[in-house]
Amino acid sequence: MGLALSGLASGFDWKSVVDQIDQLNRAPQNRLRVEKKDLASKETALNEIKSMISNLKTSAAALGSEEALLKKSTAFQSSSTTWSSSATKDTPVGQYQIQLLSAATTTSLAGSGTLSPALNPASPLSGLSVGRAITAGNFTVNGVAISISTTDTLDDVLGKITGSGAGVTASYDPATDRINLSGASAISLGAPNDTSNFLQAMRLTSGGALVQSSGPGLSVPKINVPINSANLNWAGVPPGVQPAFKINGEAIGYDPATDTIQTLLARINNSPAGVSATFDLASGGFSIRSKTTGNVGISITDDVGGLAAAMGLTTGTLTAGADAQFSVNGGGTLTSRSNVLDESAHGIPGLSVTANQPGTETINISADTAATKSAIDDFISKYNAVQNTIDRLTKVTTSGEKVTAAVLAGNREVADISRSLRRVLYEVGSGVTGGIQRITDLGIDFAGIENTISITKSSVLDSKLANDADDVVSFFNTASTGLVGRLDALLDRLVSDSGTAQGSLKTQFETITTQNKSLDRQIEFFERQLAAQRAQLEASFIAMERAQSSYQQQGAYLSKTFGSSK
Repeated sequence: MGLALSGLASGFDWKSVVDQIDQLNRAPQNRLRVEKKDLASKETALNEIKSMISNLKTSAAALGSEEALLKKSTAFQSSSTTWSSSATKDTPVGQYQIQLLSAATTTSLAGSGTLSPALNPASPLSGLSVGRAITAGNFTVNGVAISISTTDTLDDVLGKITGSGAGVTASYDPATDRINLSGASAISLGAPNDTSNFLQAMRLTSGGALVQSSGPGLSVPKINVPINSANLNWAGVPPGVQPAFKINGEAIGYDPATDTIQTLLARINNSPAGVSATFDLASGGFSIRSKTTGNVGISITDDVGGLAAAMGLTTGTLTAGADAQFSVNGGGTLTSRSNVLDESAHGIPGLSVTANQPGTETINISADTAATKSAIDDFISKYNAVQNTIDRLTKVTTSGEKVTAAVLAGNREVADISRSLRRVLYEVGSGVTGGIQRITDLGIDFAGIENTISITKSSVLDSKLANDADDVVSFFNTASTGLVGRLDALLDRLVSDSGTAQGSLKTQFETITTQNKSLDRQIEFFERQLAAQRAQLEASFIAMERAQSSYQQQGAYLSKTFGSSK
């Protein structure tokens, strides 16, 4: 093992020689690695061009939209208006005075009837269904503090009030579901230091009268327990029935054994019925309101279970919403279901006005040439980015005797992209009508022999956008033969990654991939060959070391044996 150490026996550093020979033999492999690095640089450059072309394709697509080219802007004469408006390409240019006479309102249905049985005054306070939990503590009647606990019954508390010395007699009337208080003088209820909410829960407030009563309907449904246990005046669903009542024709199904009133309300609100349903503790009833404004109805159709009737919805009071009323340019009165006055209400194509409050506002509609010019500026920028990138990656520069070639210098396919883009911009599309036939007719031209373009005549562009919008649309958007169509077809041929229709850049990427695989195989082959050559050299030098060591041992033996005899 020690003989493998370079020069151990021979004194010759053969390991360094093997390393040098290995390095010399790697020259072909190193050339392959350099070639791989060059291919990676070319792939990066092609990806950069592809990215620029994709950006140009997106920008050109924006010019392919008539909405972008013919966009209209809206402006209110009043700078303090709270109204808002929008217009489409079809909105006629002009001035419109809109007067909102009255705003649209929503339709509501207030439930009616006695929904729950009267309270049981013998039940503890913790079991009373009054819409909120009653807390223990004290409350004040005529300056006298009365302490209660949640285990007290309603009768216990009323007895404490009567026997407190406050001069008040308290009783509960199940027929009216009220608490009645009477005294010889005006009754004062509550104090800042009260700790129980009993008075609020029972809807008892100071009124300065000798007799006071709580708000009507103390007993209310329980919202968060199954409907079967919700304290409703309701017989329940007959056996074998799948219950579902309808609101505006939409079925609202429920399971009274598992669904709570709260989940039922949420189901109504999330349904296509277009309403919001709530429970109003103040009135002790349910209410339904349309989600949209306008003079529309709310229809309730009960099921055999009768739950809608038990919730007071089938006999509720309907308050119809109102349509908005408005006029345009001093004309007759028009109506709208909502306060968004759109084409369906006033007949002006594409114009939508949101009127937040009654009043009069004047709106000016004009061609939004700034938006169109911005889209053209973006197109020019993206087009020039492609051309500048191609120029930078393909150019050959000379400085004195030094010639420097960019990574894609000599790549004819890439050079063809630049020429093709320039040619598309110069061509006249067949079927394009109007006074704009070439991009130069818009005041846009090439910078001499350069491939980039710029707005050379801004006044021409402004004039065409303001006065010849239809010609602008024809130049850009004539099907297939307009600039956008022809440019899109060219860019598709360049960047497409799909099947047989793949673009020229995709073909170059695949060629690079194929070349890389070939280089990898060659590098791997050289690596195996070099490893074998190194192993052979090392074995030969190790054999030499062993022979040298053997000679040295024999010489030492002979010298020792014969050198000492005289």
